[in-house]
Amino acid sequence: MLLATWGMCANAAAQTNQPPPAPASDSAESANTGMTLTDFQSLALQNNPTLSAARARIQSASGRQVQAGLFPNPIVGYHATEVGNLDTSGVQGGFVRQEFITAGKLGLDQTIAGQDVKAARFHWYAQERRVLNDIEIRFYEALAAQRRVEMATELARIGDELVAATEKLQQGRLRSENDLLQAEIRAEEAHIELDNSLNEREEANRRLATIVGTPELNVSSLSGTLEADLPDLAWEDCQTLLVSNHPELNVARTRSERARIAIERAKREPIPNVTTFVSMRHNNITGSDVANVQIDVPIPVFDRNQGNIAASESDWIAAYKNIQRVELDLQDRLAIAYRQYANARQQAERYSERIIPRSERSLELVTRAYEKGQVEYLTLLIAQQTYVEVTLSYIDSLQDLRTASAVIQGQLLTGSLTSGSDISN
Repeated sequence: MLLATWGMCANAAAQTNQPPPAPASDSAESANTGMTLTDFQSLALQNNPTLSAARARIQSASGRQVQAGLFPNPIVGYHATEVGNLDTSGVQGGFVRQEFITAGKLGLDQTIAGQDVKAARFHWYAQERRVLNDIEIRFYEALAAQRRVEMATELARIGDELVAATEKLQQGRLRSENDLLQAEIRAEEAHIELDNSLNEREEANRRLATIVGTPELNVSSLSGTLEADLPDLAWEDCQTLLVSNHPELNVARTRSERARIAIERAKREPIPNVTTFVSMRHNNITGSDVANVQIDVPIPVFDRNQGNIAASESDWIAAYKNIQRVELDLQDRLAIAYRQYANARQQAERYSERIIPRSERSLELVTRAYEKGQVEYLTLLIAQQTYVEVTLSYIDSLQDLRTASAVIQGQLLTGSLTSGSDISN
């Protein structure tokens, strides 16, 4: 019916030497040879600076893990005693001191640092997901903006034709001055809509290039459709997707495990480390060589690390409860996102299945009546204008649907440029 409607519009416009309005389909988009969503996502994985920063944080945490398992360096030195005794140089020699960390404390320190490495990897995954989600959202924003410009251009053309037609009718005393003023107002509003649409398209293209990490990128055309492969999301499936392997939950679990290991580390802290001291000296007074051996072991009488143990246990409780907090927060955010998705989907379906077909049918009827001389061209222009306005609203609902579905399928991870350093409190 859509093609037939626009065919009749073409015949009607030919009688008045006016071009027909362009159909609001994705035919132009399908023929577009511009950049695809996959192209932008591939560029972002290479150029977005937050991903490089996230990888650097993994390397930083790995370095701290290595450092946590290193033994203390030995201490070597020189010492002299009884210098000047009997006019001699006294006792001269050197020493070596080494502290030995006991009770597997270094291994626990490395294990704790290893949890930080795991958390950094989850941060990186979350940031990658954020970037890809933001690219998808902004790609469809730019695609919708591109469609709006096409329709707003048509709306402005129809508004100008409406003014011209009304002027002729007024000259023939078939329309009043007020009719002309109303037509001029609607035409000016249509041009405002066109100017705004052009600015919005420019903004959308610039923001898309920015999230890619190459703001100088010239986003001239896009290849894709707003209607194709629209997701059908059920609430239960969204819940499963959200909590099954969400990086924020993984980070919370990692921090809880880190806190649990820290309790054991705190309990082992009072176990004394052993410090050995060995020296070799020459006694210039007696002419003999002597050796000294010393072993130091602190006795945990007063400080048994009881304060830090209690603090570590409390930290673990807080970290463990934070897992539940993150789960509830995700559920809360999902409820909002799913409501937005459900609203956008029902609006898009209603436009697609009811409003658009009815506006097409209305345009078809008016076009046929115009061909038979039953209505004036002014009536045809109004019908065309209504169709364009309805289509603009349909484009808005499709953009909202794309945004909401991308947010949900991307596990609510967005805002890559403002959330690059952390993903969970």
